[in-house]
Amino acid sequence: MSNSNKTNVQVRVDLPYGGGPQRNLCVDIYLPTTAGPHPALLCLHGGAWLRGSQRQYKSWAPWLAERGYAVVAVDYRLSSQVSPAWPGVWEDVCRALDWLIANAASMHIDPARIGTIGDSVGGHMAAMLSLHETTAKHIRVMVGVYGIYDLPDWWHVTRPPKRTDDPVVKLMGRSYPEAKDDYEDFSPLHRLQKFAGKPAASYLIIHGDQDAVVHHNQSERFVAELRAKDASVEDMLIPGAGHHWFTLADDNPARRRVDEEPNTIIAPVLLRFLQRGV
Repeated sequence: MSNSNKTNVQVRVDLPYGGGPQRNLCVDIYLPTTAGPHPALLCLHGGAWLRGSQRQYKSWAPWLAERGYAVVAVDYRLSSQVSPAWPGVWEDVCRALDWLIANAASMHIDPARIGTIGDSVGGHMAAMLSLHETTAKHIRVMVGVYGIYDLPDWWHVTRPPKRTDDPVVKLMGRSYPEAKDDYEDFSPLHRLQKFAGKPAASYLIIHGDQDAVVHHNQSERFVAELRAKDASVEDMLIPGAGHHWFTLADDNPARRRVDEEPNTIIAPVLLRFLQRGV
């Protein structure tokens, strides 16, 4: 395990967790140097299931680790590499959670205090972790940033000619009319509508009102359904904010560091939310 002198955080990158068709996908881990056990955050990047990697959390992860949270940032299979990526991409995310739990003791993590953070399609899968019967018991908090919560709706929005990359069909392999049950089973909003009782996790849903990639009504409808289910939920609307800005990527100038707006506005809210919930 290597130490970062700048942040006093233990960092290890490209650690295989068993994901992907070849079982060779990796996580990056960022661990506090203070005595544990620490709460943990499983972080899932965006990119329309077509692009991106765990490195997109390279700004948030050390910031969170400095404040006492162990961060596991996950690389999962992309539909640009393996199409359709579903259900394998979901298996990857679940396998990463299992890996975190199995290795909790060696990383000084408290396996009873796990949360998940995701942006865009990462928010979709973070929400799924909080609602799926096989994983929900492990998730205490879920943070979604401009997430996709209604998968059939995003299929309608993104199919050609509206978008030429057709991300949802490349993910699922078939259109919504051809695979209605699969789409709705892998759609957090539809799963929540069928959810019996109150979700156990607490939610922080963040979105901008000028998002041209994932309309803010995705977040608004998910928040409304969470409230209808009496879930613990906070909703943060960022005026003037579009898409991409939450995480960092060198090849996308729209992405931002933690110390850049609007992340500077979000950071204290996020920290208070995590301190209360995990």
